[in-house]
Amino acid sequence: MEYQDIREQVVQGCLAIQQKGLIRGTSGNVSVRSSDGTAVAISPSGIPYEILTPEMVPVVDLAGNIISEGKKPSSELPMHLMVMNARPDAGCIIHTHSKFSIILSIIGEKLPVNTIPLIMMMSPDPAPIVPFEFPGSPELGAAVVEYLGDSGHAVIMEHHGLLTLGKDLGEALTIAEYIEEGAEIAYYCRLADGKAKGIPDDKVAEMMKILMSGRAL
Repeated sequence: MEYQDIREQVVQGCLAIQQKGLIRGTSGNVSVRSSDGTAVAISPSGIPYEILTPEMVPVVDLAGNIISEGKKPSSELPMHLMVMNARPDAGCIIHTHSKFSIILSIIGEKLPVNTIPLIMMMSPDPAPIVPFEFPGSPELGAAVVEYLGDSGHAVIMEHHGLLTLGKDLGEALTIAEYIEEGAEIAYYCRLADGKAKGIPDDKVAEMMKILMSGRAL
C-alpha cells in the first residue's frame, strides 16, 4: 500500500485523541506529512475511528489533489494544507474539540501560563484564541496560519476547538494534551476563586532563560 507509514500514523492519532477524551464521535482530524514533504495523509470524513483502517485514509499533495485513494478527506483539509504550506516544520497537525479549550474561547479567557509545560510552548502565547470563522473555510485556515505565526505550536479556535502542530505525531499529541490540561486547570481555578492565575511573569522569563540555555529545571 502506498504511503502506509503516514496512513498508519493518522489512524494511531485518531484513536489516541479519542481515547484521551479530546474529541467525541467522529469530530476532530489528524494529518501527517510524508518524510519527503510532498504528501499529506489526513483522516477521512465521518468514519468512526473504531473502524478506521489505513486503507481508508486518503493521501493528497500540498495543493489538495488526491494522489492515493481512500475515503473522502476531512472537511478541514483546507486548514491543514494551509498550515502545512505555511509551516514546513509541521510534520503532523491535530485538530480536537477539547472541551475546556473551547470553554476558554467562548468566555474570552486567554489561556494563562499556569503549568510548567505551557512555558515551553510560549511563542509568545501557548495557544492564542482565533476569532470564529466557519469550519472548513479558507478564512478559518488563513486565520489559523496568522495566529500560529512562524513558531507557534497551538491555537484555540473560538467556539470550535484546538489545533496543534509538531514535528511528528508524538509532539503534536503531547502539545494537545498539555494545552487542554492548562485550560482545564484555568476553568476550575475560575470556579474556585473567580480567577485563572498564571505563573508570575518574572518566573516565566527566568524559566525561559533556563530552558533556552539547555540546563535542566
